[in-house]
Amino acid sequence: RSKAARGELRRGLPVGFVWGEADGEVRFHPDEQVCGAIRAVFARFAELGSVRATWLWFRAEGLAFPLQATTLGGPDQIRWVTPTYTAIHHVVASPVYAGAYVYGKTRHERYITETGQVRTRSRRLPQAEWEVLIPDHHPGFIDWATYQANQARIAANIRPRPISPGARCARARRCCRASRSVVAADAGWPPT
Repeated sequence: RSKAARGELRRGLPVGFVWGEADGEVRFHPDEQVCGAIRAVFARFAELGSVRATWLWFRAEGLAFPLQATTLGGPDQIRWVTPTYTAIHHVVASPVYAGAYVYGKTRHERYITETGQVRTRSRRLPQAEWEVLIPDHHPGFIDWATYQANQARIAANIRPRPISPGARCARARRCCRASRSVVAADAGWPPT
């Protein structure tokens, strides 16, 4: 924990970064194509405003995305793959891309199920409860203020707004067969 508090604990870095020679030194990946792909994610997110739109842009352009084969591997272990929504989301949501060193973003909790079994679950903690957060620890693809603005933008995008009953009916018409009983209960559908 003391190494983590100093930002020196070496753990897996996201794609686009590699560990340097000195304790706690984090550098950009030496392959400019890898860094260019990460920069493109942030540029498109700034322009389009959502992770999904950014992912769809990558797909529409036919661009490959770098995948790090192992989190502790060297810079030569990159594979180029079709981007996934999850990969794009991880880039936009990770504070490491803003130059921050973080540790302790999750907490493991034990709980007892209804049947009496002891289970363990991992809970994501709010930023205020992270064990270690060192902004400006290393060079980042974006600055800290941009990172926080991006997180607010993502949060605003995933909070669904209430919809009117008429809009719900129109949306339900496009749903699968499994929801027909719900659709039939909606006033005005199916037409009689």
